[in-house]
Amino acid sequence: MAQKMFKDLTPIVSMGNTDLFPVEQSDGTKKATFAQICEEIKLPDVAEQVGDFPELAEGDTLKVIAGKIIKWQQDAIEKIETYILKSSIIQEFPQEVDLEAEDDPGAEALKKQVISGLLAYTMNEKILQVISDHGTLAADYAILKREQIASYGYYGVEWDIDDLMTLVKAGKWDKFAVGDYFIETNTSGEKIQFEIAGKNSYLNCGDTALTVPHIVACPRDCLNTYYKYNSTNTNAGGYAASLMPANLETEANKFTSKLQGYMTTIRRLENNKGTWAWASRRIFLPGNPELVGFHGWADQYDGGAFNQLPLFAGGNAHILKGAGYNKGKAARMWYWTADPSAANTTYFCLFSDNGHSSAGSGASNDGGVAPFIVLS
Repeated sequence: MAQKMFKDLTPIVSMGNTDLFPVEQSDGTKKATFAQICEEIKLPDVAEQVGDFPELAEGDTLKVIAGKIIKWQQDAIEKIETYILKSSIIQEFPQEVDLEAEDDPGAEALKKQVISGLLAYTMNEKILQVISDHGTLAADYAILKREQIASYGYYGVEWDIDDLMTLVKAGKWDKFAVGDYFIETNTSGEKIQFEIAGKNSYLNCGDTALTVPHIVACPRDCLNTYYKYNSTNTNAGGYAASLMPANLETEANKFTSKLQGYMTTIRRLENNKGTWAWASRRIFLPGNPELVGFHGWADQYDGGAFNQLPLFAGGNAHILKGAGYNKGKAARMWYWTADPSAANTTYFCLFSDNGHSSAGSGASNDGGVAPFIVLS
């Protein structure tokens, strides 16, 4: 029989797994079936290489959840890089593709790009799903971090008061942070930046318990108007007998009706110089313990709730104040607290403009005020 060159052979119509091919190897020419050749050149089944998303347990901390996600991402990326050429991830489709030809380079490139795109899409979908399922993990972490560093500086974000109070009423304490704020423009045109000093800080306090979800808010800086405790230098009768409750009501009456609608009257234990008594207040000066955690120069009848509010714990950024919105009236300003001085009969305690709790100033002196309000 006359020998023929491969190019002279009759083209086949179809191929079966047992059809034979000659294969030139280093130790001679050998035969291989069509099935063997297909097995050698086919792409790995990449879809099976990507493991299921890790199971997140209810008790997992943020650190544990983040670790599981990072590990899953690393594993998935490693498998993609193992089975898919990096160059094929570039989404540029070949201009000419012969899908019928098994060895067409364009078809091969297209196949790799489709697999790469599918893997990327699957990964993104799973990440988006877990973020949705677990309460927008990134946003929750940002709130947690903001609250943790609140006393170190001004890190809060601004809220619309209605949106904020919707969260408060629902008790969604993890959706906003201590140190966040809202801006009130009162009926006199004065702007006041109210910061969240505590969440549910007075829960169950009072001779009549406060049971509703609430926040405690205070101005970042003293109000524009300064006030005296009394017309003469006396602290007899303490807070309740002074001009201060009426002074602060004057300020509260200038607040917008919206803000006043959220203000809550609480039962407040007040320092009345050598004694104490319960009083109903919707706006009041903080006691020394609420600012600095101890009674300072006041006598043992400390007013307030006897706990330091979170905004003031760990740093003086929010204890030290100026006066006016954005410190427009004064960069640094001392301000009154709710306590008469234990050392004499003429002073009320104050927090100084240079960073310390003071034995006070004469009751007839005009001083800054940064009153607390409770919103529910």
